[in-house]
Amino acid sequence: MEQYTDDERVEDLKKWWKENGASILIGIALGVLAIFGWQYWRSWRDAQTEQISQAYEVFVAAAEKPDAEYARQRGQAVVTDFPKSPYAALAALRLAKQAMASGDAAATVQQLNWVIANARLDEIKDIARLRLARAHLATGQLTEAGKLLDSVATASLNAEREELRGDVYLASNDPVKARTAYAAAMAAGGSQGLLQIKIDNLAAPTADMIVIAAPVPPPPEAQPEPAPAPAESASVLTEPATIEPASIESAPAPAEPAAVSTPAEPVATPLPPAPTSSGQ
Repeated sequence: MEQYTDDERVEDLKKWWKENGASILIGIALGVLAIFGWQYWRSWRDAQTEQISQAYEVFVAAAEKPDAEYARQRGQAVVTDFPKSPYAALAALRLAKQAMASGDAAATVQQLNWVIANARLDEIKDIARLRLARAHLATGQLTEAGKLLDSVATASLNAEREELRGDVYLASNDPVKARTAYAAAMAAGGSQGLLQIKIDNLAAPTADMIVIAAPVPPPPEAQPEPAPAPAESASVLTEPATIEPASIESAPAPAEPAAVSTPAEPVATPLPPAPTSSGQ
């Protein structure tokens, strides 16, 4: 009975293997392929990451040199060849900074818009929005700058966002909102010294300041300080006016020169009578 039972078990195993053996072998093969495939993908990913890192390092080194065109080409190669890599967004940000330094507004906007559309990290996108808002502020596009600032949501960028918002309000001739934005930037941990200077520059003149400002007109009155020269000349002119009467009274004085000339004296000196008295 036991032998029969063992035979039945063997037959059951053979029957089970015939039904499931192929699928088991396929599963084992797939497992082996998956293991080798995972290892291959990891090695390929590491090699790709190393390649991207080296390309980015070449770009950074080129950006430190005077050849701006070569640096732009290296950076653009990183963006074009590896668009899904985090290095591509960093390269585009640096390209935008380089374009802004060279005064190429169109290239600056293009690179920053690419970062906003393709970067994977929200913080990188918000950094690009802040820089693009600053570029719009520099070109007088205040509405576009304000819209970009409204879309910045990264908490670590609140101070920079509010300070830039204050600059936009100031450019829009709205000092009240500018003061509020600067105060919010200070509360968020912005640069206290610079922000305080900006707030102080927004201070409206008080009544005391107006009273003190009133003496400012004396500079025009102080300009006539060289006028004492005319005054002296006036005094000099007045002296001849006082002297003229005396000169009129001493009018006989001009006759003295006529007396000094005395042309009659040669006629009055009788030289001929001397020989008459000694000769005869």
